[in-house]
Amino acid sequence: MSDYISDFTKSRVMVSNPARTTRTGMNGKPFRCPFCPGAETDTPPETYRVGPGEPDKSGWEIRVVPNKFAITDIHEVIIHSPDHEKNIENFEIHQVENLIKTYMNRFKYWSLDRDRKGKVFIFHNYSLASGASLIHPHSQVSVVPANIPTNTLAFQPVVNIVEQAGDFASYCPGYSEWAYETWITKISNNKSQITNESQILNFQNLNESEIKELAKILQSTIRKLKKVHSSNPHYSKKPFGYNFYISTPDRHSGEEERESTTNPESWYLRIIPRFMERAGFELSTGIMVNSVDPKSASAELKNI
Repeated sequence: MSDYISDFTKSRVMVSNPARTTRTGMNGKPFRCPFCPGAETDTPPETYRVGPGEPDKSGWEIRVVPNKFAITDIHEVIIHSPDHEKNIENFEIHQVENLIKTYMNRFKYWSLDRDRKGKVFIFHNYSLASGASLIHPHSQVSVVPANIPTNTLAFQPVVNIVEQAGDFASYCPGYSEWAYETWITKISNNKSQITNESQILNFQNLNESEIKELAKILQSTIRKLKKVHSSNPHYSKKPFGYNFYISTPDRHSGEEERESTTNPESWYLRIIPRFMERAGFELSTGIMVNSVDPKSASAELKNI
């Protein structure tokens, strides 16, 4: 069980969870990967799966299980595939589509649970450089109680476009806290309205063609970022890593908050490459330093 601890002003919250130091692999001893086929009994019973076969047995293509080392009371793990190393940039496109459908399913499932109101977060940590504790690619679903303040970025206008796939665009926002930070969202077909938040549709309501477009641009964006990493002698000193999360509207906020921030149906997928580390200035001031201009980052990514 996690403890939520507020600072003196009650404006910042941290989670105290010492049990996470006992996560699989943290002690440095050899272990069997609990996310690989044949190790289904090493995880709690699955809550959702894609693919044939009986629950908690082999045959799955994507598997969702409760997190044994949960940060919040509701915390799930989405195992991307049976492959121990292959991830989004190397998947067949149908597997990326299935992963997006799984994200949508878990968003919808927990958002409709009226007895456990809270904000649903889906995020992915890729490689140890980004905070992942297990190599086998996986995402996580966490529901933060409605009374706990979060500090997720508001939707940023669509500028510095890198790529478009149908109604979706990848772009480097003018406010980018990280080098080569890239966002993906749904835009209007009318380019003159491209920064209008009212054109953004709800993530849970994507149709089949939109899922295909989103899968295509997500895979393409990660491939581009991986090439930036491998071609830079400084970045490539450490393994390629990134985080991404999907931010959706907070359905449990007050009316005043909803009306004062973004359109009720706006959402975005934010990819944060972990090419650089945060240092003393950022930690002491809370002001982020980005060493790569978003316009330059966009131009470089566009040419890959």
